Amino acid sequence: MEHFSQYLEALARANGLGNKITWLFYPGMLLESYDKWWDDFGRRPCAHEGIDICFFRKDKGEITPLAAKANIPAMNNGIILNRCKDFLGESLVIAHEGIHPPSPRVVFVYSHLEIEKKLVPGCRVEKEQVIARTFDTRKKRSKLLSHLHLSCVELMDEIPFAGLDWDLFPDREKVNLMNPLFI
Repeated sequence: MEHFSQYLEALARANGLGNKITWLFYPGMLLESYDKWWDDFGRRPCAHEGIDICFFRKDKGEITPLAAKANIPAMNNGIILNRCKDFLGESLVIAHEGIHPPSPRVVFVYSHLEIEKKLVPGCRVEKEQVIARTFDTRKKRSKLLSHLHLSCVELMDEIPFAGLDWDLFPDREKVNLMNPLFI
């Protein structure tokens, strides 16, 4: 599996951002945070289930958010297991090759997206293939900016692929959330 910094480089390439990008993460964007990084910067009702990728800086310039409909590449080769709704847009659940340590029960969830209709469960994706675009949050008048939410989920039991959705992912008795930064 790619190191997370290499994935961020691929994300920058997919969006023509250049080579000298620094990605910025506020506390509320990180796994297990109860803080919000938007609106009133208050508290979330439950711990965050992944990381949010939104802000970057070119060279020493100003902080910039990802554009609405930013290209989202696949982290590595893999198979789409499910496609489901989330509170902003849609999510893709992908079993990627090259997980260390190897586990058939670890999946990645790319969320808050607009996904092409042709990408359905069973489709193979290739490393750095654009698999979606960030959801344009202005469509829902959300106070959140467009961003990629990325979760890494270890399934505690065998679960049908159609059950890999946002009813399952927050349930800490059925899943173990892993920090994508360290995969």
